[in-house]
Amino acid sequence: MIKKVLKFGSTFIDYKIGVAGSIVMGGIVFCINFFTTHNISGSFTASFKQASYTFLFGGFLMKGCESLAKGINNKYLAIGMSVLIPSSLTLTLTFLMHNLKGTPRPFESTLPTLIIIPATAIWGYLKRKEYDLAEN
Repeated sequence: MIKKVLKFGSTFIDYKIGVAGSIVMGGIVFCINFFTTHNISGSFTASFKQASYTFLFGGFLMKGCESLAKGINNKYLAIGMSVLIPSSLTLTLTFLMHNLKGTPRPFESTLPTLIIIPATAIWGYLKRKEYDLAEN
């Protein structure tokens, strides 16, 4: 049963990237909060929320990056869209979440999310290269 759920989830979420992203972003959020407030409990809570969000949505968006890189015929357009669409969605959703939540400095809180741009560029390129090699 668990294997079926995990297999179904892997259709929509890249687990490996989700875990890696959650560790990186959770760590960044913990450090930002802890070195600002020196409150370990609150920093851990913020870090856990960010890690969970990044695992689910980051894994989902990176799976979308892969789909775009492989699903568009023109190689350069595919790589461009695999960077532009997931990165734009991620940055917009993160900024909106911080605004709606009432984060005191929503722009500054969104800045660590810029890491998504090189991440999607590398991932889109690698997935397209993998796709092109499989086609030949």
